[in-house]
Amino acid sequence: MTSRTHIFGAGLLLVLGLVLGLWLGSGSESPLEDSPEQDAHVHNDHNGTAEANGNGTTWTCSMHPAVRSDEPGSCPICGMDLIPAAELEDSGDEVTMVMTEAAMALANVQTTPVRVEAPTREVQLPGRVAVDERGITTVTAHFEGRIRDLYVDFTGAPIRAGEAMATIYSPELISTQRELLQALKHEERSPSAVESARRKLQLWELSNEEIQRIEASGEVQERVNLTSPVSGIVLDRNVSREAYVQEGSVLFEVADLSTVWVIFEAYEEDLEWLREGQSLEFTMRSNPGNNREATITYIDPVVNPNTRTARVRAEVSNPGGRLKPEMLVHGTVSAADDDAKHLVPASAVLWTGPRSILYVRVPDADTPRFEAREVTLGHRAGDQYVIEDGVEEGEEVVTHGAFRIDAEMQLADRLAMMNKEPGSGAVPVHDHGNGNDHDEHAEPDDHAEHEFARPSDLTDETPEAFRAQLTAIYETYQQVHAALVASDESVAREALSTLDDELAAFDAADAPSEVRDAWAHDRHEMRTHLEHLDHLDGLEHIRHEFNTLSKVLAYSIEQFGVEGPVYRQFCPMAFDGDGAYWLSREEEITNPYLPEDMLRCGDVIEQLHE
Repeated sequence: MTSRTHIFGAGLLLVLGLVLGLWLGSGSESPLEDSPEQDAHVHNDHNGTAEANGNGTTWTCSMHPAVRSDEPGSCPICGMDLIPAAELEDSGDEVTMVMTEAAMALANVQTTPVRVEAPTREVQLPGRVAVDERGITTVTAHFEGRIRDLYVDFTGAPIRAGEAMATIYSPELISTQRELLQALKHEERSPSAVESARRKLQLWELSNEEIQRIEASGEVQERVNLTSPVSGIVLDRNVSREAYVQEGSVLFEVADLSTVWVIFEAYEEDLEWLREGQSLEFTMRSNPGNNREATITYIDPVVNPNTRTARVRAEVSNPGGRLKPEMLVHGTVSAADDDAKHLVPASAVLWTGPRSILYVRVPDADTPRFEAREVTLGHRAGDQYVIEDGVEEGEEVVTHGAFRIDAEMQLADRLAMMNKEPGSGAVPVHDHGNGNDHDEHAEPDDHAEHEFARPSDLTDETPEAFRAQLTAIYETYQQVHAALVASDESVAREALSTLDDELAAFDAADAPSEVRDAWAHDRHEMRTHLEHLDHLDGLEHIRHEFNTLSKVLAYSIEQFGVEGPVYRQFCPMAFDGDGAYWLSREEEITNPYLPEDMLRCGDVIEQLHE
């Protein structure tokens, strides 16, 4: 029994020894030793990429490439999910980059061939019905007198030509009638006196019937009718009963509304698509299903400096008077260019200031290779751009994922939208306070979430006209803020639409190039986020984009300045504890993210402008 026990124990030890040897030979770590994963330090290099992060993957934001993280999560600026950074390979030059197929799939890079055809565009024109100015007639007093009877006593009254509008008592008119009656008694001896008196009454616009009535009765008419010279609608009434009027006083304005004008407002970038004689369709807001046709008869040669629009006029017949002055209408012009041009989708174009860049896929490359190419940008044709120079028909341009490629090119110090001098070593990453290098040994800071990278101070170089436009944008932003506090989605969207129009019409032509380039990036980023909202419904999506908009606008205000105070405010409870920012004219907190439950939740982080 004892020998069996010894044999069994020796066999068991042998088996355990073999298992332990196989385990050690496989490279597994001893449970008594510290794990290399636990001791690995995660830190950033000069571009913010992780050198050791467990699996070696760097995560970034497709909209804000300066954000670099060693683990997945959300972008601290816009809240979008972080995605793996593209696997950048050395392409051997400063204008191209190579992506692996896996990186292309992660970035969802899509391309579209360049097409050559005549550009077409539907131009949308807001407008209103107006009175045809050529059909306006004023009724004036041709002699002094006092208004006795008033037959047309309200604005808007219909009137026909020859119809009495009022009666007037005039001592001068009575005297002329007496001259006529006296001349008639001696007409055989002095017929010219009769004609002279008649002529005087005719010049005072008494009708021949009234003059004949005076002659036939042989009596002076103390009250004489003032008649309308035209048929139409009384637009304005400037007299009342017993009012004394002077010669030349305007008594009424009468408009013929059988033909009306429809006046549209066309943005300056749309004017090249419009010409006189072009047909258009328009619909009334009061009857949106009833389309009407008209022809453009006039385009204003001067652009309004405040709205950056020019008036486009069409003439329309108006039987029955259904089109009423000041009615709102919406017009559409289907325009086409006469010549074929190179066309690319609008999403393919990255532009800043005077520079425009496309990313073109290099044909016949073993692995996907993309070239940054500066092009000459023409006008926009709907959802496409005309490229005047820089591409050829059939070339594949990146239409989705261009920002990702541009971000990697920028971080690699190659030709990119914001890097026109590749290889200089100075990569101008436009970081809104979240892409700074950090030291893993630094002490934690309770206020770190409120620290922002300061932009370049360009206030001294910024023209007053530029600053005034930015102030107007900030005022419209405040309208969005008020609508979110009221939880009114329709008003918020209307204000955001106005904000996008103001950004589109922003004129920075007189600003120095440094100011223009910095502003071009900010404007592009703000308009990109506003464009996202066109495809999203609900206040929650608006609030998410408002948070991002607040950060970018704050950056612009710090760079260029605005008129009046600006307070940056922060609520740590917004978006389930992620926190959110906004800007305010007042120090008092009115939370646009949690207005129903926590209207006063938040703090003033700093005052950006006094």
